[in-house]
Amino acid sequence: MWSLPQASKRFWAHGGDVIGACALAASAIYFLSGRFTTVRFDQERIDVEVKEGLIHVHWLYHYRNTSRLPAVLTLGIPFPVDHDHPAPEVWTLAEVHEDARLVRDFAPGRQQEEPRVRLFFRPGEAKWIWLDYWQPTHGPEGCYLLTTARAWRRPITQASFRLLLPPGYQLNASNYPLTELPGSQGSTAFTFSKTDFFPEQDWRFSWREPRSVSSRRTGGVP
Repeated sequence: MWSLPQASKRFWAHGGDVIGACALAASAIYFLSGRFTTVRFDQERIDVEVKEGLIHVHWLYHYRNTSRLPAVLTLGIPFPVDHDHPAPEVWTLAEVHEDARLVRDFAPGRQQEEPRVRLFFRPGEAKWIWLDYWQPTHGPEGCYLLTTARAWRRPITQASFRLLLPPGYQLNASNYPLTELPGSQGSTAFTFSKTDFFPEQDWRFSWREPRSVSSRRTGGVP
């Protein structure tokens, strides 16, 4: 019967070890990088609260591992920064329960740093991630980034948004139709929600300030 020479057997045995090591290394890179993940982004709840010269954003996202294997997600969150909207000076990122009770804090960030965290998921596990930031605004308008969700290549199952204006402020415009609701202590809330949401445009909104606020902004006299 024909058989491989002994040297060839040793070569293929050694080659099998190399192939196995390469496969193990590739698996580790796949798992630990978080760039290839079975985690899905399926829900978001956003509150945007307008203050004088500031926009306060409360951000709650839901992620679920759809695999029977563990998974890693490397999560980076860009801010809508331009000439009139500098990067937030401070932000806070945390894992929370659905009712926003704290599970664990991640390290707080500073200006010019994009929130970024690596999340480990058990098979089938889901997590709520909370982001809170204050962003300066030099004009009566703001933006919340939505089109970044298209990178997930599938719609968001459920998304809800709320814009809260303080007493004396009025809504000027929104590129998504809003429903007005009464707020607390004279404030006004505007909301919209979507299912199977695959956004084609970011949410842009503007407001009219009381004369005293706009005068302070422009350096005039009320």
